Amino acid sequence: MPRIKAPRKYKLLFYIEQNYSFDILRPLQEHARQLGHQVCWFLAGRDVSACFLQDDENILATITDVKRYHPDLVYAPGNVIPAFIPGLKIQVFHGLNDSKRGRFVKDRGMVDLYCTQGHERTDILLPMSLEKGYFQVVETGWLKLDTLYKQTQQQTFSRPQILIASTFTPSLSCAESIFETISKLVDSQNWQWLVTLHPKMSAQTVAKYKNLEGENLIFLENDKVIAGMHRADIMVSDNSSVLTEFLMLNKPVVTFNNSNPLPCFINITAVEALQGAIEQALSPSKNLLKEIASYGPSITPYRDGKSASRVLEASINMLESGWVDKKPKNIVRNFKIRQQLNYWMW
Repeated sequence: MPRIKAPRKYKLLFYIEQNYSFDILRPLQEHARQLGHQVCWFLAGRDVSACFLQDDENILATITDVKRYHPDLVYAPGNVIPAFIPGLKIQVFHGLNDSKRGRFVKDRGMVDLYCTQGHERTDILLPMSLEKGYFQVVETGWLKLDTLYKQTQQQTFSRPQILIASTFTPSLSCAESIFETISKLVDSQNWQWLVTLHPKMSAQTVAKYKNLEGENLIFLENDKVIAGMHRADIMVSDNSSVLTEFLMLNKPVVTFNNSNPLPCFINITAVEALQGAIEQALSPSKNLLKEIASYGPSITPYRDGKSASRVLEASINMLESGWVDKKPKNIVRNFKIRQQLNYWMW
């Protein structure tokens, strides 16, 4: 009998620049390890911290270490992956959609494969793929949802749990606008507040919210966001992509000055309306709950907790299909990355 060839084991590299990337990529790490593949992390820049790594996770400290490791597959939530790192480059995205800035995805010529969450990004990227010819697009679902649906909140609480989540861009953020109102409500209302802010949020704004910490308000670091979403009854947000994740749990969201308010949001444009909107969200109407329930399937059909399997399969299929790197040289952009990483070996 002919000998059956064992499946090849691959080396995966996770190239990350922000702390929220840990939660996005860990479902892929878990699935890849179960199949016998190797996984290492490279933390690029000052905005990502090794303190969020778990004890069993492997970090490569320098680009020299990365090149010695010689990954087969390189994954990133962003669209910038340096060409001087070996391997097939895959973008898995940092959020479910781009609605806060319109239907727009920018290809920087540094990715070989885009793994999209659903029709919105797929419809944008497929025509670009056919036009440019150097990258592929596969609809896989979004990795972070694997963790979101796997975790459940077992503990119950005696009072409503309200999660504040804000993006960092001043024109899109509610953090500063609602701060004074929140500082008053923290003392006057029988609600438990949970606060998480984007990693790029102004340090001054972060400090203001941390100063409110006490019996009625808990500040959540980036590695606690998923647990916070499961704990919370409702969310107060703005244009942050995390509100889309929260809606996937079929929970109400109050948005402040959202740029594209949908029927499944309770959107307000004045801080004076915040308390009433929160009370409305805590006792949602049947129509609001119906809109929320229909929102998830409209964003992504992949809510089965198996996106990691599809992402890895799509990556290996492309690699084993005779993939040839056809991306543009991107000399200037790669030079700037070399400057940022202080790497000058050729």
